[in-house]
Amino acid sequence: MFSQISPKYYCDPNILDLEQKSIFKENWIFVGFKKELANNNDFIAKKIGNIPVVIQNFKGEIKALLNICSHRFSLIQTQSCGNRPLLCPYHGWAYNKKGVPCGIPKKPLFTEFTPEQLNDLKLKEYQVDFCGDLCFIKILPSPQTLKEYLGEFYDELETLSTSKSVCVDTNTLDINSNWKIIVENTLESYHVNLVHSNTFRKLGASGLDFSFSEKHSKWTAPLALNEDDPKLKNIHAKFKNRKLKINGYEHYLIYPNLLISTSYGISYNFSLIEPVTEDKTKFTSYVYLAEYEETPLTKAYAQSLVDFNREVFDEDKEICEFVQEGAQHTDQPGVLSLEEKRVHSFQEHYIKQMV
Repeated sequence: MFSQISPKYYCDPNILDLEQKSIFKENWIFVGFKKELANNNDFIAKKIGNIPVVIQNFKGEIKALLNICSHRFSLIQTQSCGNRPLLCPYHGWAYNKKGVPCGIPKKPLFTEFTPEQLNDLKLKEYQVDFCGDLCFIKILPSPQTLKEYLGEFYDELETLSTSKSVCVDTNTLDINSNWKIIVENTLESYHVNLVHSNTFRKLGASGLDFSFSEKHSKWTAPLALNEDDPKLKNIHAKFKNRKLKINGYEHYLIYPNLLISTSYGISYNFSLIEPVTEDKTKFTSYVYLAEYEETPLTKAYAQSLVDFNREVFDEDKEICEFVQEGAQHTDQPGVLSLEEKRVHSFQEHYIKQMV
């Protein structure tokens, strides 16, 4: 199979502009976890398709709104997450769950606002929905629900996302590489023997057991040690009450830029890949464990998991930056093996949306 994306697609700022419109505005995009929005005034702020958006809890109701004040255009929530009212830091305009200004300092100094005029100043609202603990928003409205978008993986992701319990690490990397190079790198294990020879390779994940639903894909792989292997007995006993039990490794791409993996239903990784420029990407990894009995053994296990993931992603960062450098100096299309079938699928859906 030949690659369906030419090297220029990894290097051209005009391509990224088109992606923001055709990919990131058109699809349901993961923004964070429902648990981050559990309390009144909890919020997550993101840029989706180059649009600043805030997802906020208004007394139990979650809304996704434009994160730009209607008065003089300041960002309203200036941090990536937190807990504060939807209150502009510039002049103190406050907004309600409908995005309508509900508190205007020195209001008598303005021309008196009619209810219609206040309504005209309301913040644009976007679709927001959840699959288990996963929160998604959609910039451009469409009748397709999140459940329809996730297709056959919806139920699996709902179970998986609610089976995790404790976040043991959040790791953010700035990678000097196009976002698609990073996504594609995670979709194949062909590079593992060389790039991850002392890390991921030792887990023994292998095979071509791929499944596809809508734009998304999944890799299911056995690991070197089975769930009931005596070497795993002590540590797995500490997770005996976990909700999800699988005998091996599962890895999902939720198109276009969310990667989810789990080993045995014990450890979980959620990786969000956000383009910054055509050759720079923000990579954020969230590492979770299932519910467990806290002991010195599980504490050591959690730290080893954090160290392992960070080392793997540092290795990926380096190789993706090498690929970015090379892509600027060739017009060869590239070739894909059967082990890279998920890359081919990702590119196929990507090209369909870009034309």
